[in-house]
Amino acid sequence: MSRAIGERWGATAGCAALYLCSILVLLVGPWGHGWGFVDLTIYRYGGQAVLDHANLYTLRFPGALAFTYPPLSAVCFTVLTAARMAIISPLVTTASLLLTPVMFVLALRLAPASARPTSAQGVRLALLASALAIWLEPIWTTLRYGQINLLIVTLILFDLSRSDTSRWKGVGIGLAIGLKLTPAIFVVYLLLTRRYRAAATALTVFAATVAVGFAAIPRAAGDFWGGAFVDPSRVGRIENTANQTLRGAYSRVLHSVSVGPLWLCTAAVLGAIGLALAAAAGRRGDDAQGFSLCAITGLLISPVSWSHHWVIAIPALFLFALGAWVRRSAAGLAISGLVTAIGLSHVIWWVPVNHPAHSELHLDPLQLIYSNLYVIIGVAALLWATRAALRDRGSGRPILALGLAGVRSRRPLTTKGPVGPFAEDRIRITGYRARLPASSPPTPASSVSSSPPPPGPSRNSTLSATTLTAWRFSCSAFSHSRHSRRPSTATRRPLRMN
Repeated sequence: MSRAIGERWGATAGCAALYLCSILVLLVGPWGHGWGFVDLTIYRYGGQAVLDHANLYTLRFPGALAFTYPPLSAVCFTVLTAARMAIISPLVTTASLLLTPVMFVLALRLAPASARPTSAQGVRLALLASALAIWLEPIWTTLRYGQINLLIVTLILFDLSRSDTSRWKGVGIGLAIGLKLTPAIFVVYLLLTRRYRAAATALTVFAATVAVGFAAIPRAAGDFWGGAFVDPSRVGRIENTANQTLRGAYSRVLHSVSVGPLWLCTAAVLGAIGLALAAAAGRRGDDAQGFSLCAITGLLISPVSWSHHWVIAIPALFLFALGAWVRRSAAGLAISGLVTAIGLSHVIWWVPVNHPAHSELHLDPLQLIYSNLYVIIGVAALLWATRAALRDRGSGRPILALGLAGVRSRRPLTTKGPVGPFAEDRIRITGYRARLPASSPPTPASSVSSSPPPPGPSRNSTLSATTLTAWRFSCSAFSHSRHSRRPSTATRRPLRMN
């Protein structure tokens, strides 16, 4: 027992050491130099404006940048004025690096209970993923700008990973909206998945953040909620290659900033499709898929989604890659590797950025591909999810394939208790019962899937797997039963009926 515990702790320590080495290489190497902490500087200016009782949303800071966050953020940012930038910037970077593995641990909790690794496995997976993720362009940009994106994503994931029975579910999303408006789409997700109490909690907390803003800086809060929060001129150039949304992509492709009507129509259609897919996943208990599709949809339809906002899509990539690994899907792993390579290459910056002025409106075809890659990936993900949903309509198979991936049957499956790649308990199959004694090999699933459900009064019963090996063999055989040979009559095990 003590030896096994020591091995587990040793493996976890090794993963932590790998993450620490990755951090050191990043910070010491060329990718860690020249970090201007532009956004962190704006945060400090915003906090100082609150202390000086200045009209926050009429100010312009160095680089002609405006403060675009809700009033609560400015109030919170007052703490950043307590020390010099040389002290604040390392502290913010350290906090972001600590939040990165926490984000992945919480993302794993979104998977169906059947597909979740143990706590120790989850921590190790999160550390290994973090060692690679900090090199991806969205997180790297978050670190060098001093952004709060990792905090926002962690709040959202913490909320979604909580039980639906928790009275505090929704607090994290409401607070995230109060700090940065972009997570508001997750309130719609909660409503569409019929988690009305959580949605109400999120809206209540958000309303409280608005009230705090009015109490602390009433004039600035009135300006912000009176129209400043929808003023596109305060955000930046929409054609900027960092703006990875449909609106930004249309602007670059059509060489014009007058793309409002086209963007609104496309965003409405894509938003409806994405939210419908996310809601369908959430209603069947697959918040991993629901979160991923909702996050991608929000990024695409938003007026502005800077490349560092795509941090919220990294847990989705992580879950997709993990699902592909569990399924041993070569195609899924190849897609995950390609998307990861794009993130590591920072390819969206391989174009002239406002040099000369508005240069992104005059890109050649290859540069247009580079500058729109995040949008292309996001749209492709939604299209693939739509195709998969239509193909598997009624089968209940999760698109991210973290549960019973690849399992097809003539009758719908419903789970009872932990099942899946990390489980060894039971699966409920409507219509019949089969048992796998520990002393005998598992029942060939082809005899189950190819036989029609027997008549009789019993409609709900269980198939018990006594060991993880037997369960995996059974799942594999069951998922390939349509293409495998039926066993001979002599070797076929009879079903035991009620």
